[in-house]
Amino acid sequence: MPSAKTPKTTPKPNIDYHPVSKTFVRNFMLPFKFYFAPQFYGLDEVDVSKPALYVSNHTILGVLDGFPFGAELYLQKGVMVRALADSMHFKIPVWRDWITDKLGVLEASRENCHAVMQNKQSLVVYPGGTREVCKKRGEKYILKWTDRRGFVRMAMQHGYDIIPVAAVGAEEAFTIVKDANDILKSPIGRFLKMIGVAEKYFKNGELMPPVVSGIGGTMIPRPVKMYFSFGKRISTKQYKKEFEKIENQDLVKQQVEESLLAQFEKLFEIRDNDRDRSKWRRLLTMKKTKATKKKK
Repeated sequence: MPSAKTPKTTPKPNIDYHPVSKTFVRNFMLPFKFYFAPQFYGLDEVDVSKPALYVSNHTILGVLDGFPFGAELYLQKGVMVRALADSMHFKIPVWRDWITDKLGVLEASRENCHAVMQNKQSLVVYPGGTREVCKKRGEKYILKWTDRRGFVRMAMQHGYDIIPVAAVGAEEAFTIVKDANDILKSPIGRFLKMIGVAEKYFKNGELMPPVVSGIGGTMIPRPVKMYFSFGKRISTKQYKKEFEKIENQDLVKQQVEESLLAQFEKLFEIRDNDRDRSKWRRLLTMKKTKATKKKK
């Protein structure tokens, strides 16, 4: 007689996460701050008396855009935002334990988001997800949120304000050597398409990370200065009773997108007028590239 299968259960989120000390975070960020000299705008005006959903843009590879402003928010305001991360992070031994225990990161799911909001904690999400991380040429600072409404729906359901946070600079830390289009045209790309892997796992290139280079053709990112801007709160409480209406979700989503695009423009201007660059930084960043300011 076949044995009954044990039903698969979703791990209970670590809601009672206690942040690491500010000393740990400050020391952890020292090398990053020296190398990238991040600048923060609008942080002084952020009201942390009530929880919020922080919504930001992903930059290339998604490795340099999140923790800088999250760390600064904690150091300056005492608020440690809970991040919802892609499930792939939780498949990597050691790393998954570190981000869970030290940073309080949770696997991205509606259930986890709901649990954190019920507990009145602040969160940060990146609606573009993996698609926004896997940049192609010409996609700097493009918001790839076409059908992403889940974050708005959750904020409306729980009456959370949304605070848009724009990140500029990390896109210039790397140069795309080959993007998904190039890879899929190569022999290995054609093989992946032939066996169905390209479509099943990489969505025909949409979820395929680019091959990039930094300093001297290596994977070391260029020490570009980074700029972060905290936008004004966007209230959703007026839609709490009608959070499932698509038109309401689209309206708030559009407000968030427009706020980020406006903040991009402001940060581009600040960056263009920033003359505070040391000789070593100018040498290692070499030429200055202008960002493409588009929305998809």
